[in-house]
Amino acid sequence: MQGRGGETLGQRGKRENVTSKGETGMATTEHAVVPGLIKAVRIAKYGDSEQLKYEEVSLARLGSNHVLAKVRYAGVNPVDWKIREGYMKQAFPVSFPLTLGHDFAGQIVCAVGDSGRFSTGERVFGFGDGTYAEFTEAAISDIAKIPEKIDFPVAAALPTAGLTALQAIRDYVEPKPGSTILIHGAAGAVGSFATQIAIARSVRVIATASGEDVEYLRSLGQVQVIDYKKERFEAVGQVDAVLDLIGGETATRSYAMVRKGGVMVSALGAANAELATLAGIRAVNVAMKRSAADLAELAELVERGDVKPRMGQVYRLDEAREAQDASQQGRAKGKILLRVA
Repeated sequence: MQGRGGETLGQRGKRENVTSKGETGMATTEHAVVPGLIKAVRIAKYGDSEQLKYEEVSLARLGSNHVLAKVRYAGVNPVDWKIREGYMKQAFPVSFPLTLGHDFAGQIVCAVGDSGRFSTGERVFGFGDGTYAEFTEAAISDIAKIPEKIDFPVAAALPTAGLTALQAIRDYVEPKPGSTILIHGAAGAVGSFATQIAIARSVRVIATASGEDVEYLRSLGQVQVIDYKKERFEAVGQVDAVLDLIGGETATRSYAMVRKGGVMVSALGAANAELATLAGIRAVNVAMKRSAADLAELAELVERGDVKPRMGQVYRLDEAREAQDASQQGRAKGKILLRVA
């Protein structure tokens, strides 16, 4: 874990009384200790999951306008193993050794700079710098408070997938009540959030899925589910927007389904401007942007009961290899988490 300058963590926050809230949101009190060495999962080079090493690392300096957080749960996302494999090295160059992970939920231990809206012991979630670790450094612009009714595992399941879905629906689909959206891959990490966010905006949702995912989507309520292994999704007729989380032939077949003036949104970079122009629609490739305000908006949707993350298996931090294998091999049914503390 590489620091960005600032005071040594051993000089600040070595021992602090931390008033925290446990997994149920009930107040507890603990004596937080920030050690010089922490456990983390790192890679020394690109490669398969054998590169993941659970080891002791030095706790780095804390940068200005950042907080140090004790990680309770870390989210496991497909981008994590894509970074490990080297697929993302052009877009996200890294330095080795690299502590993996971005999503987390935990508690603030100490802070540097303009972090007045956060206090020691406060429960927060969002994006950190290497969250497969006992502690993570996070910019104050990348985290938000965890509402009283939300526990640590649920909060850790929200950041990457939840913000991708929120921004795709709110900012690019821009649905009006009564409009219709077709979501491909609707039962996946992003799709399950997108489906619920669209329903909360009074949008008619048509979702493609197969197997046990069909029943999961039906359990969400007002969703018309198409089992793509048994029927062609074109049979539903035209829609106002498509959110594509599959790509390939599925994306290509979808342009003709969108009404003139509608939009094709892809979270995979599969939206094709030329095909969209021929169809008389817009094409947008969405890339998630970190935002404290959007994290807070997403948490509010969860607290109100409009959105509920689809939770998957929880692994220990030292089982990160198994967790990433489950994600990479498509064995996950719901959000995979690492329990850290």
